[in-house]
Amino acid sequence: MVRYALIFALLAAAALPAADIRIQATVPTAPPAWALLERQVIEQSSAAAIEFSQKYQAPDGSLIWRTTGTARFDDLPESFYNWPVLYALGGDDQLKDLSFRAWNGTLRQLGRFGSLNREFPRTLDWFHIAEGVLLYYSLALADPTDAANIDRARRYAAFYIGADATAPNYDPRLKMLRSPLTGSEGPSLPTPGKAPPWRYSLGMSSYGLPLDDIPGITRFEDLKDERNALRMGQSIQSRMMVGDVAANLGSTALVAHAAILTGDDRYGAWVREYVNAWIARAGANGNIAPDNVGPSGNVGELHNGHWWGGHYGWHWPHGYYNIGMALQGAAENAQLVSRGDTSYYDLPRNTMDHILAAGKDYHGAFLVPFKRGARGWFAYQPMDLHFMARLWSATLAQQDWNRIEDLRRRMKVDWNTATEMPFPSDGKALRPELMNDCWFCDIYGKADWRESVETHTKEDRGHEAPWLRFVAGDNPTYPEIILRQTLSQMAMRLRWIRDNRIVRVYDPRIEPPNTPPDIRNANAHHWHTVNPVSTEALLQLTGGAAQQIYNAGLVQSHLRYFDPTRRRPGLPTDVAALVQRISDGKIEFDLVNVSAFHARDVTVQAGLYGQDQFQTISYDEREDRDPEQPRHSLIPQPRSKQAQRSVGSRAFTVHLPPSTSIHISAQVKRFAYPPTYRFPWAVN
Repeated sequence: MVRYALIFALLAAAALPAADIRIQATVPTAPPAWALLERQVIEQSSAAAIEFSQKYQAPDGSLIWRTTGTARFDDLPESFYNWPVLYALGGDDQLKDLSFRAWNGTLRQLGRFGSLNREFPRTLDWFHIAEGVLLYYSLALADPTDAANIDRARRYAAFYIGADATAPNYDPRLKMLRSPLTGSEGPSLPTPGKAPPWRYSLGMSSYGLPLDDIPGITRFEDLKDERNALRMGQSIQSRMMVGDVAANLGSTALVAHAAILTGDDRYGAWVREYVNAWIARAGANGNIAPDNVGPSGNVGELHNGHWWGGHYGWHWPHGYYNIGMALQGAAENAQLVSRGDTSYYDLPRNTMDHILAAGKDYHGAFLVPFKRGARGWFAYQPMDLHFMARLWSATLAQQDWNRIEDLRRRMKVDWNTATEMPFPSDGKALRPELMNDCWFCDIYGKADWRESVETHTKEDRGHEAPWLRFVAGDNPTYPEIILRQTLSQMAMRLRWIRDNRIVRVYDPRIEPPNTPPDIRNANAHHWHTVNPVSTEALLQLTGGAAQQIYNAGLVQSHLRYFDPTRRRPGLPTDVAALVQRISDGKIEFDLVNVSAFHARDVTVQAGLYGQDQFQTISYDEREDRDPEQPRHSLIPQPRSKQAQRSVGSRAFTVHLPPSTSIHISAQVKRFAYPPTYRFPWAVN
């Protein structure tokens, strides 16, 4: 621990101040369409968020909603989760205060519902805790000096690293969390005698039986029998609510965030220890991550020796959808607090290879299983490209790119065509087997990866395939297309807001509304649905990275931008950025000043957390001048040459005169510095 802290301190001291390294754009440029559209997305999305806030928030930041009943931690703050990200990318100044107001206001609101203790869930699973803290994490991108959030970071992390005796969630001897349900009051351990019945419901039937080995309960309809419902409830309590589960790896984001925000490696040490424990479990299980660890520390202890069956695990409810997020997020979090150790990616990578190896061709569409149970692998659907894109985006390893290319070649026919399902299929699949939660099948089942489906999911993802083809040089129009689609989706949500459309049920396929449309009886998912902000395209295009892992990760990007004139994060007014190519050790990107009137300065940082180092940069520099006397109307295009500059720092500043651009190719040393939320001028 001391060794890591000393190394980090020495590395930080070696960084050069960003202000000392400056270059200037000299090539006159008519603003390209992508640059104008990018500025439109930043500015109009900011205005849409402000309108959302005016419509739905009380003065204290809480949501205008009912005041009785219950509320869960994941739903209310989740409604604003990407607002500070938009601010950090260059959004309107007001977004900073609105984001903090939303977090503090919804915390107070949840407190009034009795959902929290010490501003954190009393007890909840990490699939949902992870959604509730997304807004909190990203506030540090907007202002890493906020004292209240620094205090929360230490308090929240203490619940999980064994530093708070009132919340003994972690077993340091067995290196495991003690329950799938944890929080500020410690682990929630089973009480089989008080277990509520697990009754039949049409909504939950989409996910199948939580446990498939209880005698006499072979179909979800069997739970209509009250005796069976009680037996299922008791079995869930005694077998699924004790011991560790893979979904708990989402806690590594909470603790890694504390490490990055405070610089205290106690938190980093815990992340490394906990992720390494899961790597060992996967290694002992044929290199596929199990989903359950019994109270004695043994995999399968409460599931007849099976490595599947845990809460939010391989069998129920979502399978690889949430397992994949937990594994990838944990690897990214461990890498951030370990000076870039890429060995952690064996955890998601090896499991991913098992999933792909179990895949099969179905009428030209390549499908993989998402679930595992007594009958073996099942729930076949298109591979989740988000996991593959994030893995490659994090490692930039050739093997991870090759895996993507192999999958692309195996997708010969659209999933919709192969299965004879309509587009969109509304989450439903009939073939190769009946499923009602095939939510990404339409998107990730495309054979032509250059096609960009217009969609805005709650997780703000789904455009990984066309982005990957863009950075491969095979989809040059993607930036314009995705930015137009982002504007279209934002405009649609603004119409919903202005038309007073109220989401009254979570899933209208199975649950008819039974209340009049009133914001005070809106479904808790209403605000997720109408949130007009999307940052997926901006992170891809300006940062060169896929969207964050929603249920277990932190925001990631290879580049970050700051306005040194206004001393705030994000692209300055009128400035647009586009990452064209990325590889291990090199990144190419364009900066454009779309204004014909104002010069702009922009500071470019290597790595979202300043963890990387620009070693050398080459860039285009004008080698001629405008003619002293124009020759009629034919003005020659400017000529440019390549210039080079040694940097040796985490950041440098570019001066962009009006209507200029610059193409930069940078050699990058990854994880040269400890990650930090601090802005470049505050690091040195």
